[in-house]
Amino acid sequence: MKPIRSLVSSALLLSINYLSVTADYTVKVDAATTIQPNWDGWGTSLCWWANVFGEEASIADVLFTLNSTEIPIGNTGSLPGLGLNIVRYNIGGSGTNVIDDSGKEVAMRTSKNMPAFKLIESYWVDWFNKDRTSTSWNWQADAKQRAMLKFAIERGANQLEAFSNAPPWWMTYNRATAGGDNGKSDNLQYWNYEEFALYLATVLSEFKTEWGITFNYIEPFNEPSESWWEYPGKQEGCHFSWDAQKAILPILRKQLDAMDLKEVAIAAADENSPTETMHTLEAMAAIPDVINSFTKVNTHGYEGLDAYRGPDRNNLRESAEKLMKIMWDSELAEGDGSGLTMAESISLDINEMCVTGIAYWQVLDGVGWGLIKSNPGDTWIGEANPKYFVFAQYSRHIRFGMKILASDDLKTVVSFNSENNLLVLVTVNVGDAQTITYDLASFGKLGEVVKVWTTETSGLGALYQESTTSITGTTFTAKFPARTVMTFEIEAVMLVASS
Repeated sequence: MKPIRSLVSSALLLSINYLSVTADYTVKVDAATTIQPNWDGWGTSLCWWANVFGEEASIADVLFTLNSTEIPIGNTGSLPGLGLNIVRYNIGGSGTNVIDDSGKEVAMRTSKNMPAFKLIESYWVDWFNKDRTSTSWNWQADAKQRAMLKFAIERGANQLEAFSNAPPWWMTYNRATAGGDNGKSDNLQYWNYEEFALYLATVLSEFKTEWGITFNYIEPFNEPSESWWEYPGKQEGCHFSWDAQKAILPILRKQLDAMDLKEVAIAAADENSPTETMHTLEAMAAIPDVINSFTKVNTHGYEGLDAYRGPDRNNLRESAEKLMKIMWDSELAEGDGSGLTMAESISLDINEMCVTGIAYWQVLDGVGWGLIKSNPGDTWIGEANPKYFVFAQYSRHIRFGMKILASDDLKTVVSFNSENNLLVLVTVNVGDAQTITYDLASFGKLGEVVKVWTTETSGLGALYQESTTSITGTTFTAKFPARTVMTFEIEAVMLVASS
């Protein structure tokens, strides 16, 4: 693999005018430079939408297959399946039970601001017994989210990650999962670090032994450094200081190993933004027991909701590379229902930050946040946003196991399937109509026909329209309507030996 640092650094300079470039131009693809040798895939979190719709198989067909499917309980019409293979399952911490503590009744403090569908049940209901077969554990909890997880696996999902938004409520200082009394202070009681790690490991062990589901990853935190996890919050959330994170990660690794879960890797730390993730990673790097306890870096794609969200994609990539960690954008979301902002973010996350996987936060959500419009609180599902079809341009064509190749254009993602010699290019045009030429001279051999898919993000034109064009020599040209995402597939491509 060629060093990509200089490639990405020069691309950063190009990004200064990223949003304003609308003139015709040429994309030069570099077949000899591999950005990532193996793409892990595309996915979504199951909380909170699956806590309502988890038993609806048609939703699983839409999300986790490539088949065209209609959701009968919604207003979606027939949709091209997204073919997602990454599933993030939320291990809950909430509960409605009352604990008899030597005659004193103890219950979770509920938040008036947290809707019921965001309450994810804890499997460990009280502190009396660590034995998973005892009445302190309820393995009937969270049935709908588990149902959707099983649907996803049956349809081919192969990258399974469990994660926690908050520990079981009775492990926290204020007996709440909807934030601590002070959002800047740790809310997990320090004497419950072992119990929290035991809880996560036990849940994964139960899934493996009783339900035949083995997770690839476990993530114990969610935006842990942020101060907005304050009661009464709108969702489960818990502040973890760097010291707390550094203490818990090695404990979790030991608990996993003790339960014969050595194959389950740990991911950390799902901070809110690339900048926050970089700072947390640097804080952990000096302690071998901590940095060696986890395999994958997870970052969220926020720090503002514009596509170009801060300067630290490259810096985070360099930090992860030095520590030999792969990286996912484990939570990508914003409120632009057109999908244009999302497409820009995807292009930058892959080309600059060099992630190997991307998970969208809530595929079913309100207004422009969801790929499909939905209000889980009243079980309503509406139509798909143009954003859905934009995501399909990436998820249906850049598939698990493909290589990510380099080009001189931040707005173009290039991938190659070595098994069937298929070349895929996905480009987002963020401005007015323009013509883009693709220079493929670096490849050893090219097919003659280019299959094309077009999504106009205005929602007024093509949503997922298929057509063809031809290669002339080693180039082809495409006319992009304004604010459009287009995918190109070329068969019978010979990839030169990469260095």
